[in-house]
Amino acid sequence: MPRHSPQGINEARGAIVNFRAIFLAASLVLSVPSLAWSDAAQIAFDNEDYVTALKLWEPLADKGEAAAQYGVASIFLNGYTGVEDYAKARDLLNKSADQNYALAQNAIGDVYRLGLGTEENPAEAVLWYRKAAEQGLARAERNLGFLYSNGIGVEEDDAQALIWLTKGADQDDALAQYYLANVYANGYGVEVNKAAAAALYRKSADQGNADAQNYLGYAYESGEGVEQSDKEAVVWYTKAAEQGSYRSQMSLGNMYLEGRGGLPKDPKKAVEFYQLSADQGYSVALDNLGLQYAAGVGVDKDYKKAMELFQLAAEQGYAASQYNIGVFYNMGRGVKKDMKKALHWWKLAADQGNELAKEALEANQ
Repeated sequence: MPRHSPQGINEARGAIVNFRAIFLAASLVLSVPSLAWSDAAQIAFDNEDYVTALKLWEPLADKGEAAAQYGVASIFLNGYTGVEDYAKARDLLNKSADQNYALAQNAIGDVYRLGLGTEENPAEAVLWYRKAAEQGLARAERNLGFLYSNGIGVEEDDAQALIWLTKGADQDDALAQYYLANVYANGYGVEVNKAAAAALYRKSADQGNADAQNYLGYAYESGEGVEQSDKEAVVWYTKAAEQGSYRSQMSLGNMYLEGRGGLPKDPKKAVEFYQLSADQGYSVALDNLGLQYAAGVGVDKDYKKAMELFQLAAEQGYAASQYNIGVFYNMGRGVKKDMKKALHWWKLAADQGNELAKEALEANQ
């Protein structure tokens, strides 16, 4: 039962954005008399002193200043003072958006996209993201491009997705760069261009985007769009793993298991990284960890534990684990030998195209 490598980068058009955290822009457009108060509020907000920020912004919001209305709305929308008040937040966002304040328009898009205090309405989210995107707000351009790419609230349109994601990426928006990299890596409405994808992953990765760091590591490991380098792969996998990327944790486990990329061959370290990834439910890591228990590499041999891990991965439909379960039933490892169950699991794996399972079925029928 071989160790499994990570899947390619065509599993999704982009990870779902955590829109719930609405971050204020670094500078706010205010009238000169209010600038000092707003700067103080922004500093307090950035320092997570939301009580002070609220105290300074609320008088400005009451005077109708769009940026302050947005600031107060963000605090209430996210419950930063301990209380979420969606109704008040939406009222302030609407007042700010009515003044054509792009950040508020984008935030209203978030509200409808996530259903914060209202029914989810992706189509309405598209309308608000478009208002902000047409003013050149990078995060709105990215959000609109993402929805076009995935057909959320609007008909899927790769051409429109490309336009808006490119606009966002050109403004150095890390998520837009990451999504656009996926577009080029997979050829969504464009010719597949691994080099362009790798360049965009690097731009996003340099800004700390963990998903981009992971896929840049994958690009270096596989030599897709860049010169193959296990050492560079380890560098980027490590950066992503430190942020909790389950894919990179699993990939680092592979590197330690084989002693690649300048890392020592260390099965115990490999198991540590497989466990970190498996704890997040990643099917490939669950299977790899199961293989280590089955072989007694980096851990004491434990067929029952291996079977438990294979089961967890198989429940997610992971074909390699379904095949491995069949092997265990066939050989009576950690379970009572049962050829009927072995054939059942091999068929499940074979139906997904697993070649080893197909061979097992042919040999045992």
